[in-house]
Formats: sequence, structure tokens, C-alpha cells
Amino acid sequence: MSSKRKPASSPVETEAKIRVPSLLPVKRKIRKSGGRLLQARTFEANTLFDVPDGGLRASGRSFRVRRYGAQGVVTLKGVARVSGGVKSREELETQVASPEVFSEILHALGFVPQFRYEKFREMWKVGSTVVCLDETPLGAFVEIEGALSAIGRVARFLGLDLKDSLSDSYPALWSGAGRLDAMVFPRPARTRRAPRRAAARARKRA
Repeated sequence: MSSKRKPASSPVETEAKIRVPSLLPVKRKIRKSGGRLLQARTFEANTLFDVPDGGLRASGRSFRVRRYGAQGVVTLKGVARVSGGVKSREELETQVASPEVFSEILHALGFVPQFRYEKFREMWKVGSTVVCLDETPLGAFVEIEGALSAIGRVARFLGLDLKDSLSDSYPALWSGAGRLDAMVFPRPARTRRAPRRAAARARKRA
């Protein structure tokens, strides 16, 4: 299963992305609507690749390699168009057995990693739309993908306003927040556990 679901006959992704203070009220309303869980909360690691001169980014396109749970997905996104708080763009996507090996192939062909970002994603089917609940280092977001009219209906039911929809991608939001590093979650500080292990060894020797 891909990291999102859309009609196979449509190569166009149409979605709204809205920042929320908490995902819990949204999830309660999804369950109340009879929404069907497509994918439980899953960790996702993404790398955007570009040509050395940044031509893809300059043209408004993006080329992404994603590790989603045990799956790998490669996605090419076209130039975005925004109307009424909803963003549409061409999206060509396919699964790969190993995103790590695919990334090595891209390196060998001259592509360079441009940006890394992580999130946890949970996916629900609500009516004819797919609703993604995202936890990121920037906070919580709801993405609703489907037909334009369906996106509006589902957003209203979930208590969301398309006027609050964000057209920027996660990398753009991250850089807009003044961050130049990778958008990743903090790693546990292993050095904090080292003194405890040393103390335990000392007690055994005593």
C-alpha cells in the first residue's frame, strides 16, 4: 500500500493541509463518522532528491524517496496549483522494494539528496476522501485528499476551515520557520545513559 490512496486512473493529487493544535478531536470525529482505518500510525522517513543545480526545485517539482513502515515509495510531483485552499498537482508514484538501494542508484546517476524530513502518519478513509493525521517536528497536521467538493464537506465535518489550508510543503514550512537543518525528530541522548551503565559495572566489581 502506498503512503496515500487515490483513484488509480487519476495522476493528479488534490489535497488540503491544515495545521491543528491536537489530532485527538479530529480522530474522534472521524470515528463518529464511521471512518475506516487504512493505516495505523506509522513512522515515515523521506528524502528529496534533485539534480546538482537544483533544477527540479527551481521548476516547482519534487522527487521523493520514502520509507513508510516496511514499504518504499518513489514519487515525482509536478508544479502545484492552489485554488480555494486546495492544492492540486500531478503525482506519479510507485513502490520500490528497497528505498535505500534506490537512493544509492540515484546517487550513482548524479542526483543529490536535498532535504530529509520525518513524520508519523495515520490514514483513514472518510467518505470518498483519504484523511491523513500527521505528527511532525513542526506540530500536528491534517491532510484531506479527494475531489474538491468532497474535501470541503469532510473538512467542515471535522471542524476544519479550508481558509486555514496551507499550500506550502513540509520542507517549505520548515525553512519558513527559519530552520536550515533536516526536519527530523530528536534522537535519544545515549550519553545520558552511559553513567548509569558505568555505575552498574562498578557495583558488580565492588
